[in-house]
Amino acid sequence: MSHIKKTEELLDVLTRTDTPPKLGTYLDGLDPLPGGFADYFGRLPKVRAFSKKELIERSGLDRTYAYHILNGTKQPSRDKILALSLAAGLDLTETQRALELTHEGILYAKNRRDAVLIYAVKNGLSVMEANDLLHHFGAPPLA
Repeated sequence: MSHIKKTEELLDVLTRTDTPPKLGTYLDGLDPLPGGFADYFGRLPKVRAFSKKELIERSGLDRTYAYHILNGTKQPSRDKILALSLAAGLDLTETQRALELTHEGILYAKNRRDAVLIYAVKNGLSVMEANDLLHHFGAPPLA
């Protein structure tokens, strides 16, 4: 059984790497990242608990566009990722990872809108409930 290293451990090893050959050895030892949002999202047990149809309905996204996102033919925007994450009931770690994989900014606690969305994720709110809360606090809804 292989030991999965935490990011902090890897960063420590990387900062002690002082030659290109050692860097090559470090890089060769990294586990490959998931292929992107659709690959990562589709493997999550919480996502797999829903049919695509049900997940899309819960997300409030356009059906055709959402199918393209879930099939990996379209790259989702930050708000689309958040809507799908809320629809699937992802936790904050899973949601942040989905945002990282698409190079969309993770939710930032010092940002007013992001703080509302962190609250929504942490409390298992639906997309509609999250949008109501965003509206209540004067922030734009998930698009």
